[in-house]
Amino acid sequence: MSRLVRIFLLSFTLLFPALCSRASHIFGGELLYTHLSGSLYRVSLTLYGDCQADYSLFNQLYSARPRLEVWDGNVLVRDSFVLKLNPGSGIEVSPVCPGQLSNTFCNGGTLPGVKQFVYSDTISLHPSFRWKFIFKGVLGDGYNAGRSDNITNINSPTIMQIEASLDNQAGENSSPIYSTIPTPYYCINILQQYNHGATDADGDSLAFSLVPALNGSSGMNVTYIYPRTATAPLGTAAGGFLFNSVNGQMTFTPNLVQDALVVNRVSEYRNGVLIGTTEREMAFIVQNNCDGIPPVANVSSITGGILTPGNVINICVGQPNVDFTITLDNPDGDVTDITPVNVPSTATLMVSYNHTAAPVVNFSWATGGLAVGHYTFYLNIKNNHCPLVNTQTVAYTINVAYPPTMQVKQTSVTNCIHPAGIDYTINYGFAPRNIIVMESGSVVKTIIDNTAGDTVVVKDSLPPGNYTVIVRSDMLCVDSASFTISDSGSLPVSPVTVSYCRGDGSLPIVIVPIMPGATINWFNTDSTPLPGAPVVNTSSENVFSWYFIEDYRVCSSGPVPVTATVHRLPHAVLLNLPQTICYGDAIYLQATGGTQYTWEPVSDVKHDTGGYYIEVLTPVTVVVHATDEFGCKDTTSVTFSDIQDCCRFSYPNAFTPNNDGNNDGFRIVTWGNMRDYSLTIFNRWGQPVFFTADPKKAWDGTFHGEPCDIGTYYYYLKAECLTGPKEWHKGDVILIR
Repeated sequence: MSRLVRIFLLSFTLLFPALCSRASHIFGGELLYTHLSGSLYRVSLTLYGDCQADYSLFNQLYSARPRLEVWDGNVLVRDSFVLKLNPGSGIEVSPVCPGQLSNTFCNGGTLPGVKQFVYSDTISLHPSFRWKFIFKGVLGDGYNAGRSDNITNINSPTIMQIEASLDNQAGENSSPIYSTIPTPYYCINILQQYNHGATDADGDSLAFSLVPALNGSSGMNVTYIYPRTATAPLGTAAGGFLFNSVNGQMTFTPNLVQDALVVNRVSEYRNGVLIGTTEREMAFIVQNNCDGIPPVANVSSITGGILTPGNVINICVGQPNVDFTITLDNPDGDVTDITPVNVPSTATLMVSYNHTAAPVVNFSWATGGLAVGHYTFYLNIKNNHCPLVNTQTVAYTINVAYPPTMQVKQTSVTNCIHPAGIDYTINYGFAPRNIIVMESGSVVKTIIDNTAGDTVVVKDSLPPGNYTVIVRSDMLCVDSASFTISDSGSLPVSPVTVSYCRGDGSLPIVIVPIMPGATINWFNTDSTPLPGAPVVNTSSENVFSWYFIEDYRVCSSGPVPVTATVHRLPHAVLLNLPQTICYGDAIYLQATGGTQYTWEPVSDVKHDTGGYYIEVLTPVTVVVHATDEFGCKDTTSVTFSDIQDCCRFSYPNAFTPNNDGNNDGFRIVTWGNMRDYSLTIFNRWGQPVFFTADPKKAWDGTFHGEPCDIGTYYYYLKAECLTGPKEWHKGDVILIR
C-alpha cells in the first residue's frame, strides 16, 4: 500500500438466522503465525468442525496432526512441519443463544453445532523475504481436510489448501489476528455481512482481497462454475454483492440456496512493502428455512465526511471534525447489544438505548491533526434471538486522504468547428469527485467521477472560451484551475472528386462550406485566382483540375485539390432479339453495357431467382436503361410483336431410361403455354405409376423409386392451352431397357 494505514480493529460479520443442517465435518479454517522472540515463531492452524458430521470423521479432529510445508522461496525447508492440538481446543462456538447450547448437534440436539480446533508449534526462521507456509489438507493417519461434496460453486470438492507468507528480512513480524469466529450460516434473500476481523498488533497497513481456492492435491486453482468466480463466489441478484478492499467488509444478498466456497486473503504492508499474507477459507451455507432476520446498521447524519460503500467515511487532511449516527433496522424487534471495539482514543462514541430493540450510536472525532491513512473501528452487534442468535461485527473506516490536486491539459485542437479535447488529471482526494466547469461565473457542466485510486484522468471536451474548473471531494477537499481554449488548427476538408457524363451540359462545381459563414476561393492549378466556382464543359470526355481554399474564423483548409472527370456514355445492348414467340411465353431479359439496369414497362416486368422477365400476351416493347459505375446512362429497346397461338402436341411411343442422356424420360411434347395440364401413366393392370401437372416434367420409368418392368404402359392426357384449345388423348408407350 502506498500510504500508512492505521488499523484499530477489523471485523468479521456473522449472521445465524437459519435453522439448518450440514454433513461436512470441516467448515473451513485459517493459517496464522506469531513472532515469539529472536528467530522463533509460532505457526497456528485453526479448523472449524461441523458437529453434525459423521462421528468417526469429526472425532479425528481431536487426534489430528496437521502437516505443513515450509518454503524459503523455491527451497523446501520442511516437508512435514507437524502441528499439535492446543490445550483446551475443541471448544464449542455454536451460533445459539445460551439457553439452547445443550440442544446443538455438539450435545446430541438438532441445532447447528460448531467446534473450534487450534493446532500449532514453534519453528525457527532465519531472515528471508520469501517464507511461505502451506497447509495441503494433510491431517495425519491417512486423513485429509477434504472439502464438502455439497459445495455448489466449484466443479469438484478437492482437498483444502491454504497458505501464509512472511518477510522477516528487515525485522520480525506477526500476522494479523482474526478476531471473529466464522460460523457461516446465512439466509436467502436477506441482506448479510461478513468480515473476518483482522487486527494487527504491529500497526502494519492491511489490504483485503478475495482469492481463488487451491486444490491441495495439485496446488492449482480450483475451477469455479460459471458465473461464479473467486471474486464473485456467491449467487446473488445483480448488484447484490459488494466487497471492500479497505476493511474487508463483504455485503451480499444471496438469492439461491447454496454452499459457496469463499477464500479471503489479508496482506500486510510496512512502509509500502508487502511483508506477509494470511488466508481464511470458509464454506458459506445459504438456507431457506430461516428463523430470525438480522438487524441492519445504517449510517446517517454525517457531517465533515462523505460515506462510500463498505462503511468508509472519507475526509481530507485538515478536516476539523467528523460526526455521524448509526441506527438499526431491527425487523424482529429482538433485544440488541452493541459493543464498540478499537474506537480511537481521542474519539467519542456513545451507545444510547443499549440492550433494547433500537440502540443508537453517536460517533464524534476531532480529526484536524490526523495523518493520511485508514482508521477503522468496529461494532459488535448481537441480536439476542433464540434459538439462533444473530451476531455481526461491522467495520467503520475513517479514510483520511490528501486533498485533490488537478492539472488541465488540452489534448486536441478545435479546427474551428468542434470542441477541444480536455484531460483533467486529478491526484488524491477520494470518490466521488465533483468536477465543476464554469465560464463567466456560470456553471457550464458538472461531472461526477466515481473512479477509485489516487490518480484519475477524466476526459472532457469544450468549445473556445475562458474557463475555471473546480474539483471537490468534500468542502475542504477542493482544488481549481483556470484555462483558455482558443480556436486553432486547420479546417479538415478532404480532396474533392466529381464525375460527369458527356452531354450533361455546362455545370458549375458545387462545394458546400464546412460551416455556415465559411468562405471559398478558387484557383487554377497554376495558382491563378478564379472569380468563382469553375464550370465544367461536358461536350467531350476530359479531366479537369483546380483547387480551392476554405477559410473559417482563424482556420484555413490550405489548398484542396478538385478533380472533375467527364466520362463517356455507356453503350446499352439488349441480348434479347425480336423473334416469333408463343402466346404466354416468359422471356428472361438480358443486357450489357452497364452496372445497373432498370426495365420498362414497370408494370409488366417481373423478377424471380432467374432474373427479370416478361410474360408476352400482346405485342410489347421492352425498354432498358443501363447505368455505369459513374452514373452515366444509355437506353435501348426491343419489340415482341410476332405472337403465335402455339397449341400443338406430339406423342412419343417409346423411351429408354438407362441414364445415357438420350431419351431417358417420357413426356408429351408441347408447343405453347398451358392453362391446365395433367398426365397420368398406368401399368398394364391399370395401376397409376406416374402423375404430373407440369408439362416439362418427364417420367423416368420408376415407381416409388424402383425401376419399372419393361413393356407397354398407358397414359391419359388432359390439357388446355392459354389460347383456349383443349386436348384429351389416350395412348401407350413402350419402356425399353
